[in-house]
Amino acid sequence: MTTEEALKTIGHALDRGYLNQVEEIVFRAVWEGRSYLQTAQMSGYDYGYIKDTAYKLWRSLSGAYSEKVTKHNVKAIVQRGGQKPLQESQFRSEQITDFTTSYQDWGDAIDVSTFYDRTQELTKLQQWIVCDRCRLVTLLGQSGIGKTALSVKLAQLVKPEFKFVIWRSLRDTPTLTELLTDLIQLLAPNTDIPATVGGQLSRLIHCLRESRCLVVLDHFDMLLTGRTQSNQYQLSYEAYGELLRRVAEIPHQSCVVLTSRAKPAEVVAFEGEKLAVRSLPVAGVTPAAAEQILAAKGLQGTPAEIAAIVAHYEGNPLALKIAASSVLDVSNGSIENYLGEQTLDIQTA
Repeated sequence: MTTEEALKTIGHALDRGYLNQVEEIVFRAVWEGRSYLQTAQMSGYDYGYIKDTAYKLWRSLSGAYSEKVTKHNVKAIVQRGGQKPLQESQFRSEQITDFTTSYQDWGDAIDVSTFYDRTQELTKLQQWIVCDRCRLVTLLGQSGIGKTALSVKLAQLVKPEFKFVIWRSLRDTPTLTELLTDLIQLLAPNTDIPATVGGQLSRLIHCLRESRCLVVLDHFDMLLTGRTQSNQYQLSYEAYGELLRRVAEIPHQSCVVLTSRAKPAEVVAFEGEKLAVRSLPVAGVTPAAAEQILAAKGLQGTPAEIAAIVAHYEGNPLALKIAASSVLDVSNGSIENYLGEQTLDIQTA
């Protein structure tokens, strides 16, 4: 069996149906007889990250083939084939021993159990974070467009790739020292907090190097002066720029995700299509998703009326929810009357 045939075989065996870029590098190397150290040297990835990726891959394949898979027996198991079980949880726990225990702290993250289609955005973001190993990713968009919900859903999807997942809202504008103290206490609970901001930043970067961490900072624009246009920091919050600079510029194995209505200056300086800092403009939801939002609010109308209100608010989820309530409460459920008489003013928050 060739390497390409083996990759296709295990892709079918896994529930997700594919290997990410680093998993494919690891599998190719093991299949062709190279060590983890050689793989790290050839690929440019950290040796520890290659080992951790390999372990997680063997664990996933153990679930797919109902027996323990390692670098030593993977070739034999894939070549002879195996029976894929219905549920990985059916296996005896002693078959697979966890290499790491993920730590998750979701702070004030919102409930996204009801989430409207963002398939294209999530696919691109997962590619950036998991495969391209971006260090800093920014979700940009107007108020109410769904940046917060997208950030939570994204974190839920990629969390298996990280040892630590921390989601924080900056709506209450914590000082940088408050944020850094919070993060360091979670990532390195047995260490002292340095007295200076510079020391705290260095300690955080050390943590981001030592472990694969995902840190989401929602409402980053609350720290900026204009919040929608300006990328300048409010008085006493300029040090956040140094945080972004270090996260963007210094090599580490983690990822920081921001949501914001304005692009911070450090993102402008370091971002690029092929670089480790990238930005994703978040637009309105698709017409189909917008229709689901209106239906969930109990708003009904003709296809033309639904299309008109969706177009009027450019697929902004918050605007659509507010409009649906207004149509029902003020315009007796008539979308036509509402659009003819009212204009929704979405206040900047």
